[in-house]
Amino acid sequence: MKTGLVTESFLDKASPFILFLALLGIPAAGAVALVLSLQIPRLAYGEANLLFAAAEIGSLFTVVVLLFLLRACLELPSAPRGFYRNVLDFLAISRWHPSVKAALVGLLVLPPTWYLRTSPALLATIRILGRRSLTSGDVRDGLDGLVTIFQLSLTGGVPLLFGLHMFTRSKPKGRILPWVLVPLLFVGTAVGVVFLVTLGH
Repeated sequence: MKTGLVTESFLDKASPFILFLALLGIPAAGAVALVLSLQIPRLAYGEANLLFAAAEIGSLFTVVVLLFLLRACLELPSAPRGFYRNVLDFLAISRWHPSVKAALVGLLVLPPTWYLRTSPALLATIRILGRRSLTSGDVRDGLDGLVTIFQLSLTGGVPLLFGLHMFTRSKPKGRILPWVLVPLLFVGTAVGVVFLVTLGH
């Protein structure tokens, strides 16, 4: 019991610093992990850049640590309120409206599902050859493409997801309106992905 009180007291004193660190650190570390996420499939077939792979693993670890610290601080009686709290809740994936959660699931599931449906040979090759399929250049390119879809959908969709989160915190009068905005978020994400691809070329 005493240990718990000491921990809570420490968190209470360090909370302003931790909150500010999370405010800056989670987006920064998340962006690094997203940019370097191609290293994940490349680790599987031995073509990863070890420096970039280490940076990606470190950034993911940083996001997880900051996320747990942020959640702990937001449970304290001294946690901030208002606009600042709403922003921190988004970073902590805390107190999200169900429509925001559904939109996040859609961003994570729909783009790779579409990609895999348009690349049936990729799944068929992996299913038949198992781990040996990783020696195939086509499979490697397919896995890189799958991760790239994740990169583009999250890059284009997360800002819109944040906008939806903040909108739900404004307490709109209609309960249905946030759900109506979810399909528009997907359309906006698709437009953003096309823009990013065009910009990249």
